[in-house]
Amino acid sequence: MRNPQREYQRQSVMNASPIKLIIKLYDLAIQASYAEDEKKVRDIIATLIKGLNFDYEPADQLFNLYRYCQDLAREGNFEEIRTILEPLRDAWEESATLTTVQKAKGA
Repeated sequence: MRNPQREYQRQSVMNASPIKLIIKLYDLAIQASYAEDEKKVRDIIATLIKGLNFDYEPADQLFNLYRYCQDLAREGNFEEIRTILEPLRDAWEESATLTTVQKAKGA
């Protein structure tokens, strides 16, 4: 029998927009930093790095920040990771909200 919570999470990911997936990754990385789980933080950030599109300018800056966060995880400096990732996560959330509002106005 399938685990209902796991199925809900799977459906949530499958139905999420790309920007919502990015926000989920930030949430997971932040949660892992609170748990001081170095491997999980580094793995999630590696996923964010893989998703970068270097055809657009902010990708280089994000790449450098993500690599720095991976170094911080190796050092066990999880508080600084949160200091970097939380505002970025909030900016993505704000962008998602603005996109939703703009789509609603255009509809």
